[in-house]
Amino acid sequence: MKKGKLVALLLTVFLVASLFTGCQQTPAVAETPATETTTTTADEAPETTLPGEYGNIDWQQFAGTKLHVLCTSMPVSEVYKEYLPEFEALTGISVEWEMLNDVDRKNAQVVDFSAGSGKYDVSNVGISNREEFVTGGYLEPLEAYLNNPVLTDAEWYNIGDYPTAVLAGGKSAADQKLVMIPYTAEYFLLWYRQDVFDQLGLSVPKTLDELEATAQAIEDARLKGDVDTYGFIERTMPGSGEGGWDIFCTANRMSVELMDFANKTALINTEGGRALMDFYTRMCIKYGPEGSENWTWTDVNSAFSQGMVAMICGGNAGALGAADPDNSLVADKVNFAPVAMNAGGKDPLWEWGWAINSGSANKDASWLLVQWLTSPTLMKKMAPQYGCPARESTYSDPDYIAAMPSQQFIDAQLYMMTQGINPSPSLLDAHYAEAADIISREMNNIVAGIKDVATACADAETALVALGYNPAS
Repeated sequence: MKKGKLVALLLTVFLVASLFTGCQQTPAVAETPATETTTTTADEAPETTLPGEYGNIDWQQFAGTKLHVLCTSMPVSEVYKEYLPEFEALTGISVEWEMLNDVDRKNAQVVDFSAGSGKYDVSNVGISNREEFVTGGYLEPLEAYLNNPVLTDAEWYNIGDYPTAVLAGGKSAADQKLVMIPYTAEYFLLWYRQDVFDQLGLSVPKTLDELEATAQAIEDARLKGDVDTYGFIERTMPGSGEGGWDIFCTANRMSVELMDFANKTALINTEGGRALMDFYTRMCIKYGPEGSENWTWTDVNSAFSQGMVAMICGGNAGALGAADPDNSLVADKVNFAPVAMNAGGKDPLWEWGWAINSGSANKDASWLLVQWLTSPTLMKKMAPQYGCPARESTYSDPDYIAAMPSQQFIDAQLYMMTQGINPSPSLLDAHYAEAADIISREMNNIVAGIKDVATACADAETALVALGYNPAS
């Protein structure tokens, strides 16, 4: 695939995936077809399939079976579809591959799961859907299939290739059963202007205090006329999928909890909550561009790509868009690093995984498909085309390295995957949206100069208590 097409594909992956992560607005979703169903044939298989490259089991043991797969219509699903003839030739299993926009994907799963009809044997699951589906008993536990030597060549499949936190995103919260195998690993990185850092002699910030000091140095240089870019900006538009997501992510990095959903307690009006709100709004007010009081992710992304701001926290799945000269005026100046975090801080993990319907009549055959979809062999082939694979080994593959903008980008992702992510953040709770809407609205009031931090946090607590939450004290 040519570099320009690769970058465009990866940028689109981010635009779609961030509907669920809250990393960006999602015009790409609306442009996808509502539904698409494809059945491939074995005689279309690529000639590059090698005997044994998919491990040493009998891949033909369920030949003649037909599997129905449901997945979200997004570029990584299109990449998967290109390789389906290889699976069909390998196994003799035919696959009906149905793609829906994500709202319809989830609705179709709920209808099928709740009815117990087993229409969809295999489907993709976003990490935020995992507990809802586990609670209903809809997802088949996978350890028995993984540990069955008739179904899995454990040495070849190498489940240990998944970083611990990434694999944890596929496990149910209550009993830690593996219910989906991840195929993407998504989180924030620090996107920054290497030319500005070099000009001002700045180092990459590793803590939140260092992040603010770096933003202050850039702002000082801007006021002197030495640089023409602002220091930093986050999303300021209220809403659970806009500023709310960024506030909760920043809280994770600060090692602060804004909500105790398990005990239905609001923590926004505590010392930690007020400190978080003060830091977040101060960073936007002091170092953000003029007129940025209601910015969405689209605005933040555009400001960075147009050279207006020197640092943002942006999703790894969309980072290549900023390094694409067709998309970015600073493509040759951008660099990437792990996001700044305080001691004990982590960045919330988002991931997509493949799961087996507990109501499927073809579970063993379905496992062969899930195993193949998440295998080291296929992920190595696909990784250069979608940028954020879940398996660690793919990040050292020469083809993947050649497709990425820099080794710093790869190193930043590896650090986050292995040391910097939280697979069970509070913003995956079913009640996250209602709390984030309230908290982000008060954040916006501070940025707009309507309220001070103390008043906004007290008002957020009052609104949450009205919804049935307990005050912190």
